[in-house]
Amino acid sequence: MTYASHMGLSRRKARDSAPMGGDQLLFNGVPIRPISAVGNSIAFNVAAPFRVSLGVIPKGADVAGVFVAVRTVFNAGTTNVLTAGTIAVPTLLCEAGDVNEAAVGTTPVFHRGGGVLLADTEFFAWYTQTGGAATTGLANVTVIWAVP
Repeated sequence: MTYASHMGLSRRKARDSAPMGGDQLLFNGVPIRPISAVGNSIAFNVAAPFRVSLGVIPKGADVAGVFVAVRTVFNAGTTNVLTAGTIAVPTLLCEAGDVNEAAVGTTPVFHRGGGVLLADTEFFAWYTQTGGAATTGLANVTVIWAVP
């Protein structure tokens, strides 16, 4: 495969033990790491235990953070809280206050990060509410990760 020289893209043979194995795509001589994502939607009426699986990320992956896209505002009477993380640490990637659940929009939450995973790890999104029960609310939660 050839690339226009002004783009600075090239290929090189990487050692077989490289994370990508075989050829690596380079940009100005720097290897490009493919970014991957897992995600799901969560609604105001999510059933107990009030969470949805976002997917399993493999051992060795570097978890950067999440995007939380509120599509329909959550309208519980007192508080609406969306979090994202693991069963062991439900707020690993996103905790209360990181997202405005009462406003439509996308919030990148990358200040927490999950680091490099020591085992295959399943991530979840949770929605909790207090006060009057919510009648609306929908968000897409997407975990961003790469192989180092």
